Amino acid sequence: MVSVEFSADDAEGLARWWAAALGWRAEDAIVWPDGPGVAMRFISPATPKTSKNGIHLDLRSEDHHDQRKTVERLFNAGAGFADIGQGDAVPWVVMSDPEGNELCVLEPREVYHDTGPLAAIVIDCADPHAQVGIWSSVTGQPVTHDEDGYAGLQLKSGPYLEFLQSPTGPEGRLRLLTGPVR
Repeated sequence: MVSVEFSADDAEGLARWWAAALGWRAEDAIVWPDGPGVAMRFISPATPKTSKNGIHLDLRSEDHHDQRKTVERLFNAGAGFADIGQGDAVPWVVMSDPEGNELCVLEPREVYHDTGPLAAIVIDCADPHAQVGIWSSVTGQPVTHDEDGYAGLQLKSGPYLEFLQSPTGPEGRLRLLTGPVR
């Protein structure tokens, strides 16, 4: 089992926000998927945010209209737009939740058709090939893609774990955990 842990100023409030964003349910400071997904645990006090998180979540879109509606819905719920150096030419929209944690609302991609609303958990790391091998061993899931600077696998629970080559690594306010959420 894989889960995501957020450090938050308002753990229960941010859990409710993410539950609404994904259409899942929040119990105290834990968000549980209704269908494919991973549990998300929110803890206080927050680790100070000093730069882009080294882990972020990618949200799936059915089509371009759904992508626009998701961006609008998240913005109206308190999300902001974020610039992490992506430029204007990318087909996804980079946003941040109410506490500044980055997320992407992806354009429709066939590869994510069975993931539920959470398409991928994206992790910055120095060596994507090594990390995907470790997580393949931990999860028992096969590697689905391993290219120069980018590797991933699909979790049994639906979303992908994707590793991007980056000099910074998975620092910040989010952590990827194994084991049951308590």
